[in-house]
Amino acid sequence: MKKIKLILSVILTLCLASVPLCSNVMINAGAEDSEPTLQERMQELESKSAEYQKILDETETDISEKEAYGEALVGQIQTINEKIIVNRQSITETNAAIQQANADVEGQINALCERLRIIYMAGSASNLEILLGAKDFDDFIDKMALVKNLAAYDRQLINDINGQLTTIEQRKAELLQEETTLQTDLEKLNSLVEENQAVLQELTSRSEQARALLRDTSTEQGRLEQQAAQQAEQEARMRQQQQAAAQQAAQQQQQRQQQQQQTTNGGSSNSDSGSGDNGNNDDTSSDNSGDDNYDDSGSSYVTPSGGGYLWPTPNYYVKTSEWNEDRYSYNHGAIDIGAPYGALVIAADSGTVSYTCSYCTHNWGKSSSCGCGGGYGNYVWINHGNGKETIYAHLTSVLVQPGQYVNKGDPLGYVGSTGYSTGPHLHFECRYNGVKYNPDTEF
Repeated sequence: MKKIKLILSVILTLCLASVPLCSNVMINAGAEDSEPTLQERMQELESKSAEYQKILDETETDISEKEAYGEALVGQIQTINEKIIVNRQSITETNAAIQQANADVEGQINALCERLRIIYMAGSASNLEILLGAKDFDDFIDKMALVKNLAAYDRQLINDINGQLTTIEQRKAELLQEETTLQTDLEKLNSLVEENQAVLQELTSRSEQARALLRDTSTEQGRLEQQAAQQAEQEARMRQQQQAAAQQAAQQQQQRQQQQQQTTNGGSSNSDSGSGDNGNNDDTSSDNSGDDNYDDSGSSYVTPSGGGYLWPTPNYYVKTSEWNEDRYSYNHGAIDIGAPYGALVIAADSGTVSYTCSYCTHNWGKSSSCGCGGGYGNYVWINHGNGKETIYAHLTSVLVQPGQYVNKGDPLGYVGSTGYSTGPHLHFECRYNGVKYNPDTEF
């Protein structure tokens, strides 16, 4: 009966090896995205910090330019104000000159009137009478020249004063026009100053916002750096615990090897009485071997000779679940190795990749199976020959493909929490002729 079970198990294993397992098919497009890691969050904050710093630098440059522009406008306004003051002084001086010219004209007219009044009081003598009243010819010539010169003087004086008044009036009009132009320029400059002040205020507001965002980002970065330091400290403590656990595991392995040397070869045949796990991992089957609720009772009797397997998670040695662990409704058919998301998983031994699953996106702790990979989630299944197989389950991502040959220690994927998993860890399972057995015997 035992031989029949063994033959059926081998035949079933060979049949499964000939059935291609659908892999690398992306489904559940609407699945929730996993939370960003601490490193991704730090990179995001660094990117935002650089963006805010760029905005701050640009706004500070613009502020400096606008401040310089504003100072230039203020300088022009001061210059125009000074020109207006000088122009008004010139207008005042021109008005004074006009008043003086008017006074001179008025004085000359008064003098002319006075001469006319005297002539009138002296009698109504014409120029001819004045000339004929001359004593002799020389007196006649002198009187005639005097009359002529007096009339010419009065005429020239009045013409000069009128010309001077015209020039002064033109200068006054020019000064008034210049003041109007200066007032227009002053209004334009004041408008530019107001616009520049508005732009400067907006730039200052943007600069303050960028500074505030930069401070917030810096604070968040500091918090994450502190969190990263705490994680590093925890990982250091965990490594120490792992090293201690590894030493203890080595001692236990040595003890088991000593016990195995004392056992007979009948232990291998006893495995035929176990619960013959058919090893089928096709998602279309009803096999729940990847589910941590699978009953592995009886499979602990399989004890193949140790193969010198490599530990599948370098630097992480703490087992969170032991082989054949009693879980009330079933016994655990593998070992669980505690490791963080993204920890490297390597091949325990050389062999050919039989199956993979890489479509599961439910990469977080959960209280029930998501159904992907038959409960394994993303996994790698390797056939090492001589009836031995290893399974690496709950991976974040897979690096190999079915049919690929891998050497001992080659990378297979990264630790995750896909499938039926309550948190990040590696489910490491060993099978001999399709039956699960204790992986600790292989290290």
